Amino acid sequence: MSDVTKVISDRIEERGMTIATAARRANMTPDLLSRTLNGARKLKADELVNLCRVLDLALDDFSKKEAFV
Repeated sequence: MSDVTKVISDRIEERGMTIATAARRANMTPDLLSRTLNGARKLKADELVNLCRVLDLALDDFSKKEAFV
């Protein structure tokens, strides 16, 4: 799991969301998001923007040292 997908996955869990719910709100299919989080495909820029909107993530959330521990 990459640092970016870890931050996204952790936020989904923190929010008590399912992957399916997060995916639908970000205009993705649950399968697409699941494969992305599992490293089977790369995250596209527009998908990242949509996920950040849905999960209330900012660019700073991806650069905090504690996010990658």
